[in-house]
Amino acid sequence: MNISVVGSGYAALTLSACLAEMGNQVSVFFDNGQISPEIPVNEPGLSAMIAANVSGRRLCFSESIEEAVSDADFVFLSHPHEPGNTQRVIEDLQRFASSLPAECIVVNSTATELGATNTLRGVLAEIAAVDVHIAVHPLFLKEGDAIDDLMHPDRIIAGVESHGVRTRIAELFKPFMRQQDRIHFMTPIEAELSRFAANGMLATRVSFMNEIAAIAEQCGADIEQVRQGIGADPRIGYAYLYPGVGYGGHHLPEDIQSLIAASGDQAPLLTAVATRNDLQHSWAFAQLNDALGALTGKRVAIWGLAFRPGTDDVNGSPAIVLIRQLLDAGAHVAAYDPMAIESAAEELGASASLTFASHQYDALADADALVLMTEWKPFRLPDFNAVKRLLRTPLIVDGRNQYDGDALHQSGFDYRGVGRGHIKKL
Repeated sequence: MNISVVGSGYAALTLSACLAEMGNQVSVFFDNGQISPEIPVNEPGLSAMIAANVSGRRLCFSESIEEAVSDADFVFLSHPHEPGNTQRVIEDLQRFASSLPAECIVVNSTATELGATNTLRGVLAEIAAVDVHIAVHPLFLKEGDAIDDLMHPDRIIAGVESHGVRTRIAELFKPFMRQQDRIHFMTPIEAELSRFAANGMLATRVSFMNEIAAIAEQCGADIEQVRQGIGADPRIGYAYLYPGVGYGGHHLPEDIQSLIAASGDQAPLLTAVATRNDLQHSWAFAQLNDALGALTGKRVAIWGLAFRPGTDDVNGSPAIVLIRQLLDAGAHVAAYDPMAIESAAEELGASASLTFASHQYDALADADALVLMTEWKPFRLPDFNAVKRLLRTPLIVDGRNQYDGDALHQSGFDYRGVGRGHIKKL
């Protein structure tokens, strides 16, 4: 099939590469004017997949949005999850609607506002000179795992308005579902709400576990034992059942706020979820303050700056929140992340009290505490003997419950985990 992808960033690139990988002819137009795949996108495996499909002449980059869509069977609108996306998609559609061929299907894969399909339908009706259909295909991409999410989807949601569109979309996505049919057809508004609701459920699970972790700290229970106990219930399961320092990124915070805004006054649960997450962003700072007292002049080492491993994205990252709290308290911060140092430096700006280390152990020298904020694999099994030698104070604040707190306590560390109130403090 002939497919055009109009958008920007890693979402458009990943979608384009995966569609081309399945044998489609894909033309990409970036709305920021760039026509080269040489865009700084830190998505594992994406550069190689793009290069292979460009070489195989299944993927190309167009200088003209009109040419990109002129013979397309499908046009996908795909931007990363960012504020103002609805207006961006409307502007995209206004630019190329008059160039669309008859019977083309415009597929909105951008995270737009609830009800955006009605607006897009109106734009098409005003501008398109031929019969053009519109559909919704929400992307459920995790940064760092986006290719696998697209190539091996656990579900494909498609919001369609006719049987004919349903048949054509089923044909397009059939190669992605050879083992099992995972496509769910529904109306466009139902597809839009499904994306919002999925992120709302994930955020609710995270905030629920953080609230139970706070109770565990108060009563001296180990949240890890509690997590395993409730996760064994098949009605609950283990996914997104990990306490931590709160969720971040673009998706969950913005979608929760969008659902709250769309609900009138009918979202007390989601409002509480957002409030709990804001509280959780202060957990690590509170632990440091409790262990060290006044933080003025103290040096804190931080491992992890990205909001999740596998990405350089620091948008909404709890680590960025913590660093700002520490700097405001007069502390000195030495931070390390395998990928996100440049993004964090840009987000935080220059400060004499903030340094970025070139190696994870370099951040530890003479620090009064180590705080784990992002669960990158290189942080999973460090040399704790070296950690203890480098730290001025043997304090580890584990924002991801990654370490064996009992073993660290026996080795002379003051260990603070989320909801790990059973571990005695030194």
